[in-house]
Amino acid sequence: MKGLKESTAFSEFLSSFLNIHSHRYYRRFFCCLILCHIITVLLPYSERAVFVPPSFQYVLSFMYEMWPFPTFNFSNFGGDQGMGIIFLRNIVFKSFEIQVILLYVIDLLPKIFVWKKSLLWKTINAVIVTIMVAQVPLTLIGYLAEGDVMLLKVRTGSIGLSFLLLLEIMSIREQRLLLISKTKRKLSLSSKVKLSPLQQYFQEKNEKESLGLRQYTWPEIIQHDKPGDCWIVIHGKVYDVTNFVDHHPGGSMIYDGAGGDCTAMFESYHPLALTKSGPPEKYLIGEVRDYTDFYSWDGEFYDKLKAKVEKALPHDKRRNSSSLFSKGFVIIIGYWIGMYCYIKYNNIWATLLFSFFGSQVGVNVMHDGNHGAYSTSRFLSWIAGASLDFTGSTSVVYKRSHNFGHHGCVNHLELDRSFDTTFPLFRLHKLQPKMWIHSYQHIYIWLIYGMVNFGDLFGTFDELAWMSNYPTRRGHVSRAVYWTHAFVKFYWIMFDLVIPSYIHGFCHAFPYWVMHMVVFAYGYALFFAVNHWTTEAAQVDNTSVGRDNWGVLQVENSSNFAIGSKFWTHISGGLNYQIEHHLFPGYAHTNLPEISEIVQEACKENKIRYYSFDSFWSALAGHYRHLRSLAMED
Repeated sequence: MKGLKESTAFSEFLSSFLNIHSHRYYRRFFCCLILCHIITVLLPYSERAVFVPPSFQYVLSFMYEMWPFPTFNFSNFGGDQGMGIIFLRNIVFKSFEIQVILLYVIDLLPKIFVWKKSLLWKTINAVIVTIMVAQVPLTLIGYLAEGDVMLLKVRTGSIGLSFLLLLEIMSIREQRLLLISKTKRKLSLSSKVKLSPLQQYFQEKNEKESLGLRQYTWPEIIQHDKPGDCWIVIHGKVYDVTNFVDHHPGGSMIYDGAGGDCTAMFESYHPLALTKSGPPEKYLIGEVRDYTDFYSWDGEFYDKLKAKVEKALPHDKRRNSSSLFSKGFVIIIGYWIGMYCYIKYNNIWATLLFSFFGSQVGVNVMHDGNHGAYSTSRFLSWIAGASLDFTGSTSVVYKRSHNFGHHGCVNHLELDRSFDTTFPLFRLHKLQPKMWIHSYQHIYIWLIYGMVNFGDLFGTFDELAWMSNYPTRRGHVSRAVYWTHAFVKFYWIMFDLVIPSYIHGFCHAFPYWVMHMVVFAYGYALFFAVNHWTTEAAQVDNTSVGRDNWGVLQVENSSNFAIGSKFWTHISGGLNYQIEHHLFPGYAHTNLPEISEIVQEACKENKIRYYSFDSFWSALAGHYRHLRSLAMED
């Protein structure tokens, strides 16, 4: 019981810390630090100095050299006493500088961009806050150079109080949200307490239907989203698969959908015989109250197509492709060789090599791995999926965001995660509100694509808390995932920037790091862009809930390019067969060309539009036309 309480307390603390709308612990620490600054101003003890051993002094000098922004070396102000002396006031000033920058990166800047305000409002506020933050190191450098310590203390205290005021102003909105959340939780708890045993009996009795199945609401279902307590929903029926996970062929992948609707995943990943019979009845515990599926599963198109594909390429042969294994091995080795050359030589050719193989890891290895399409071996598939973590991102977020937030609802405005992560920078759907900047999106988007890697790598901690499928569901994220993710970020920043900066100097290494991030981004972002955001790919929204056939939408809301080209198949990781991939995401991408003709014939027979661009460049032109058409219309 004690361990459970500690685990719950830790989870609550971690959740509060990661939530960019409630950094209570962080702000309390910041307030304490401001108080220390004020005390430092009032007391004379700040003029005292401490001795610093040479080894520690070396570490401080190294950190000063590595720091990319304007700052002061707080161990260099010892006067005639040399480098081994540090004044206490300088320690306080340095801690203040670091704290303000952390506050800016972790709390202020994310808060500005997540608020539902116009892009102009966000830009202006971001510039203002950036200028305020820049005043801290510039003020410290200037006043310490002049030697007016008392004026520096007053100025620092003034800046600190200004930041406290700014925090209070920005906290008004989130305090209201927290109050509303607490009120709802109290009401929920009180309503449960007030129910007597007799009332509970009649409540459960009223929830029974003719089949004798209990009805559950979504707020009840989403609570069961973790190991030891795992429920899923398939076609409106609720299954308790807690004891089935160890026997699931996809292993722990089922946790990515725990507490949510797994209908699309069940239909697209499993063989026809299983989808027709449904999950084992022994796991069935009830139904979802007032369930409405977003898509229709009527009709014979998808079932007949699946039967033909399984006949040509049996379901148990869809993975374990020798060409995929060989290619994956070469790419992983190439990635490590590229990293070695990048660190040792840190020139343009080493950077291009490292970036190319990094993007190839993304489209050729991790993509199949996180779809469970790499191997029948759970361990090998896990390694393939985890290769994304080697590049600095996170496979946990990818599986939840991509598999559930995109594949199950492709080009659906209200559900497809792609529309959330790109707006308001881009307008990709005609029903999205148009801003003035969107009139130029077909021009500036090519610059933005070069920066998507920064968002992918620096924004994944917030993404871990993203609620997939339904607005109230987060899905299970274990404590080990958080710590592993923190280690991955540490490893990534060390090998990509810190170690090259130590060897070659920051001014030399930093431009190549930026170049690496940009080339890496182009290496995978453009492939994903031309698959769904083109003039030839259809889009849907909530106005057609329940009417659109899911299998048909996978075809019509996607577009292929350069099918038949072995070069583009291998360089894009099979993304040129996007339609086939969406219909059969559990098939290795090296097997997609084999089933392409079957899919085309089925679409022709059922009069379903199947479109493939002649080349990658024509697909890219289709993407440009799509952006431009949305830029022109209101």
